[in-house]
Amino acid sequence: MKIFNLKTREGYGQFVSVAGICVNLLLSGVKLAIGLMSGAISIVADAFNNLSDCATSAIMLAGFRIAAKPADEEHPFGHGRAEYLAGLFIAAAMILVGGKLLYASVEKIIEPETLNVDAVTLLVLILSVAAKFFLGMFYRHAARKIHSEAIGAAALDSFTDCLATGVVIVSIGVYLHFGMNIDGGAGVFIAAFILRGGFTSLKEISTPLLGGRVNPELLDGIKKIVTAAPEVLGVHDFIAHSYGANRIFVSMHVEMPATLTLLGAHEVVDRLERKLQSTFHISVTLHVDPVVQGDAAFDEHRALAEKILEDIDSRLSLHDFRVVPYKSGRKLIFDVAVPWNFLMSDRDLRKDFQRRLIELHPEDRAIIHFDHQYC
Repeated sequence: MKIFNLKTREGYGQFVSVAGICVNLLLSGVKLAIGLMSGAISIVADAFNNLSDCATSAIMLAGFRIAAKPADEEHPFGHGRAEYLAGLFIAAAMILVGGKLLYASVEKIIEPETLNVDAVTLLVLILSVAAKFFLGMFYRHAARKIHSEAIGAAALDSFTDCLATGVVIVSIGVYLHFGMNIDGGAGVFIAAFILRGGFTSLKEISTPLLGGRVNPELLDGIKKIVTAAPEVLGVHDFIAHSYGANRIFVSMHVEMPATLTLLGAHEVVDRLERKLQSTFHISVTLHVDPVVQGDAAFDEHRALAEKILEDIDSRLSLHDFRVVPYKSGRKLIFDVAVPWNFLMSDRDLRKDFQRRLIELHPEDRAIIHFDHQYC
C-alpha cells in the first residue's frame, strides 16, 4: 500500500477539489440557462445539482486543508478526521438536493408545463454527461491513489449525476419525438438516484468516523514485518486507531522466548517499531509477552487448556499462558481471544471452562481474561 506524506496528499486533494469546482460551475451555468429558457424542471434541477456539487467541492477543499494542519494542544492526534467530515457534508448535500428535487418533480407531475426544448438542448446535455463521467473517473482514480473517502464520495456523486442527466436526456427525447411530457416523472427518477447515492456515501463515510476497521492491507503488512523477526513467536491483542490519513496508532502484544533478557527483548521491539514507523508512517507500541519453552509440565497444562477451549468452540484460542502453584494444584492464568459474533457471554464461557477443568483436574483452577477483537 503506497503511503503519501501529508503535504503531497493535501496538494493532490486541493487540486482535485478545484477541478471539481470549475467543472461543476461551468455545467451548472449552462444547464441553468437552458432549463430556464425551456421551462424543463428536470434540467433546472440538474443545474442546481451541479451547483451543489460546487459547494461540496469547496467543502472538500477546506477539509483537505484542515486535515493537513499539524497536531496542537486541543487536537493531539491531529486534524485528519476533517476529511471525513467533508465527505459527510457531501453525502448530506446529496440527500438535501435529492429531497428538494423529489418535491419539485411531484409538483410537475401534478401540474405539467409545456417544454421549449430542441436538438441543441440534447447535444449540450450529452456533452455535460461526458464531462461528468470523466470528472467521476478522475475522482475515482484520485480516491484510490490517496485512499480518500471524501473524494470517493464525490466520485459516486459524479456518476450519479451522469445517470441523472441521462434520464433528463431520455425525457426530452420522448417529448421531442412523441410529444409526451414525462419531465416530472424523470425528475422523480433522478431524485431517487441522488438520494440513493447520498445515503450510500453517508454509510461509507460514517464508518471511519464511528471507528471502523483500519485498512486490512495495512494490518497484514504490519503483521508480516513483526512475525518475520526470528525472535517473535506470535502476535495478538492487535489494536489500531485511525485519526485520518497517515495518522494511525497501532499497538500489539509480541510473544518472545522467556529466555531472552530484558535488554534483548527491548532491542527487538525497538527495532521493529522503527521499521514499522518508517515503512507505514504510523505510531506503533509493542508489548512483550514472554513464552516459556522446553518445560514439560508447562506444555502439558497449556495443551490441556487448549483442548478444553477446542471442545467448547474451535474458534477460541489462548495466549499469555502461565502456570503458578495453587494449594495442592495449580492456577492456569491466560487470555482467551474471543471471535466476532461469539454467542456465549464471558461469564458463561469462564464457568464452562472451570467446570471442564475441575472434572479433569479437581485441584486446578483457571484465571481467564477475555480479549475481544478490534482488528
